Amino acid sequence: MEKTVKVSNGKLKVLVADSQYSSRRLRKNISTHGIEPIIPYPSNQKPMEEEFLRIDKHFKAHGPERLKRLYAHRSSAERTISRLKQHLSLENHRVRSLRNILIHALLCIIAMLLTALTAIKLGKPEQIRSITKLA
Repeated sequence: MEKTVKVSNGKLKVLVADSQYSSRRLRKNISTHGIEPIIPYPSNQKPMEEEFLRIDKHFKAHGPERLKRLYAHRSSAERTISRLKQHLSLENHRVRSLRNILIHALLCIIAMLLTALTAIKLGKPEQIRSITKLA
């Protein structure tokens, strides 16, 4: 946590995490750095805050709109990582060495972003949706 705060130069305002990371100690540690924890409470924990976030068994977020909106960013990042792994060979890579894997991953991300940018420039929002579904 200290390394992340140091690298971000104090620009980190919120930390969004899965409910598996929910603990009072972690929330307190995050808060001491001036960062707001956006971590849903599991059903077996009682929240200390008045406004809190919960995720039901259907993975639907319940709580204040602001917290739900911030938590949605986590889902978006998870989907992107999943698509990179499944469709762009980041899970079963065919290159060796960390440097080559990093280059491959960055090229995959650049290709995904360029495809989305092209669809935006051409004014084809339906293609952006298909890119995010397949890419």
